[in-house]
Amino acid sequence: MVKRPVDQIWLVMRDHLAELAVQLDDLDSIVQLERSTGSDGRLLLVNRWQARQTIPAMLRGALGGELISWVDRAQWDDAAHVCEWAITPSVLPEHIECRGSTRYEPAMAGRGTRVTFDGSFTLKPGFLNRLPAAFEPAILSLVENIVSTLIPRNLSKAINAAAEFSGAPAPGQTLAPPASP
Repeated sequence: MVKRPVDQIWLVMRDHLAELAVQLDDLDSIVQLERSTGSDGRLLLVNRWQARQTIPAMLRGALGGELISWVDRAQWDDAAHVCEWAITPSVLPEHIECRGSTRYEPAMAGRGTRVTFDGSFTLKPGFLNRLPAAFEPAILSLVENIVSTLIPRNLSKAINAAAEFSGAPAPGQTLAPPASP
């Protein structure tokens, strides 16, 4: 819960997420890759999140890289204040399915916002078949950390940063969305 009206938090999170990245300890950047409006009127945003954390050296060869990043594809429904998203990680993307929704609701008699994050994570079978068995515990730990800790923690920090965002509109004002990439 944050002490900003729902419309303000919604607009900052939707339109200024990349600007908030500098305030998030775990992230190097959030880059908007796509911004378009669907036939249903919902806004599609595609962002690449780049973590500061790197893949441990012993796992880099097995996982095919050193950077931890993910792409989120989010559908923003302005009428319902619900964002439905799917995340594709840079690590084992063909074996990981991560999706969910974030709901923004008025709180504190309209002076605040309650943000509810609901997601699911599926690790599909077979991801370890191509890797040495000795790597299994370390890989499972890394994947679990990214999904259960890094992503939710960064969302929470982003929401708190949105409440403090200097570009947040005053009550009754609206924010202009950024230019398309």
